[in-house]
Amino acid sequence: MRTSSTGHWRVNIVTALVSTCAVVLGALVLTHLPPTHQEEAPASPTPSGALCRHTACQNKDPIATRCAAEPLTLAEHETATGAFIQIRYSQECGTSWARMWGAVVKDRVEMRVGGRHGSLHSAQVTTRKEADTYVHTLMSVVGPGTPVQACFSPAAGGAKECFGGVRKTLSEPRAVTSS
Repeated sequence: MRTSSTGHWRVNIVTALVSTCAVVLGALVLTHLPPTHQEEAPASPTPSGALCRHTACQNKDPIATRCAAEPLTLAEHETATGAFIQIRYSQECGTSWARMWGAVVKDRVEMRVGGRHGSLHSAQVTTRKEADTYVHTLMSVVGPGTPVQACFSPAAGGAKECFGGVRKTLSEPRAVTSS
């Protein structure tokens, strides 16, 4: 008789294990099934990410206006202190700005657009957190033939380093070269 109760106990364990495996397997299958077909609305064109265009962007932040989403680098310069400066251009917004990284607190970048009497924007590293990331100037409208210049002033003193050129065409990504 003892054999029969031991056999019954084994049957119950095997049944429980098979049932557990079936539940786990069923859950895995259900979670990995492709979704059922549903009517989908036709894809609409993605709206522009920029929040401004051309003159509406003048003197605004390229990050806040989303003009910095896909900019071109017009020129790049490594300074004597090891900081990097770039002149950036947004085709969508029609604007340029300068950005700096690898700098130290109180390093400064300026960007002049349009020559001696054009717009001037500057940015200075004010915190250690900014020194570890990017700082950037506000934007200026830039069209073909517009001169663009960026200058770096080191916090430790020393010579101001400037580079830039003229934006030749709106579609030319490296129209301005570093010197």
